[in-house]
Amino acid sequence: MLKNEIEDDHVNDIQRNAGGMILGNMIQLKIVYWGPGESGKTTNFLRLKEKFDSRRITRGYSIETNDGRTLWQDSMFLSFDASINKRNYSIIVHVVTCTGQERFLSTREYVLEGADGIMFVADSQPELLEQNKRSFRELLSFASPRRIPYIIQLNKRDIEEKVSITEFKRQLGLPSENQYADGTLVVYPVIALTGQNVAETFRDLLGQVLFNVFNFS
Repeated sequence: MLKNEIEDDHVNDIQRNAGGMILGNMIQLKIVYWGPGESGKTTNFLRLKEKFDSRRITRGYSIETNDGRTLWQDSMFLSFDASINKRNYSIIVHVVTCTGQERFLSTREYVLEGADGIMFVADSQPELLEQNKRSFRELLSFASPRRIPYIIQLNKRDIEEKVSITEFKRQLGLPSENQYADGTLVVYPVIALTGQNVAETFRDLLGQVLFNVFNFS
């Protein structure tokens, strides 16, 4: 059982700005995986399907190009139980990925509609730093005005030649410290291929999303 204890005096409020919705004892959420092309968004999606197989309420689907790259989106629904402010809830999470291909940029705005949380999946290859930076700027332009929480993965930490986390944070203008006051990391090292930190980053983002839904002002 996923436990998230959140203190709030307005447990019946609906978080409308980012799309999260509380309907009685049911919470409906949408989490979007965002990042440059081939950074590992679909691989994250596939590992989540495996790790949360018992939580899936749909089989999930992917729409790909002939060369195996995401054309439209990967999509599935997960179900969790949580105790929030001493009240039991059923949480339905719609998990989707945005295509990273820049020629399909116009589709991303549609996929992001109603997002409650965003997982930014960056690529550890040093030569792709500019793509990471450009994609992150796009994320901020969408998420910041809407106060949508996000978590940053630095994927492919198993490759031999990789950018350091320190340099990655510097290039993206992120805080130099390892973690924020709430204990979440500024940057999570991830190996999506093996599933390392895939579920952990998802759980941490879900916790931030729930906090945002219940405490949005």
